[in-house]
Amino acid sequence: MKTTIILFLSICMSIGSFAQGQGRGQGNRLEIEKRYRSQKIAFITDRMQLSEEEAQAFWPLYREQEAEIDKLAAEMRNFRARFPQDEADMTEEQALEFIAYFNKHSAAMADLHLDYQKKFLKVISARQFLLLQNAENGFRRHLLREFRGRGPNRHQN
Repeated sequence: MKTTIILFLSICMSIGSFAQGQGRGQGNRLEIEKRYRSQKIAFITDRMQLSEEEAQAFWPLYREQEAEIDKLAAEMRNFRARFPQDEADMTEEQALEFIAYFNKHSAAMADLHLDYQKKFLKVISARQFLLLQNAENGFRRHLLREFRGRGPNRHQN
């Protein structure tokens, strides 16, 4: 119940401040990222039904995994930047190089997920791990619905 209240308050505060903060530029980026992370933590904690002790063991591990995923994603973006934007403009040699790197990157990402799955299962139950997967997807859907509601074509009353 406590996490549900925290989640609700976090979402309400962020919606209001998001609406006020639009158009302020890069200065607000850190604040927005901080709100995003706090919303995500509350959302996932609630969905996974984490106890306080489980949360203390889980969240540092989760942040570590996110950092590793971000690192691999940045490597892929940097590699991709070396090639033409449109794949149709790549030479056959470039396409083969890109495919080989993509396969290597995909395997590294899969290995990372398997490694962290083992680590997570030492601090949370298998049921909670499945709830984590669902919560991450649910949070993405939640954000999409929230942003769609603030788009340029929304109706104002």
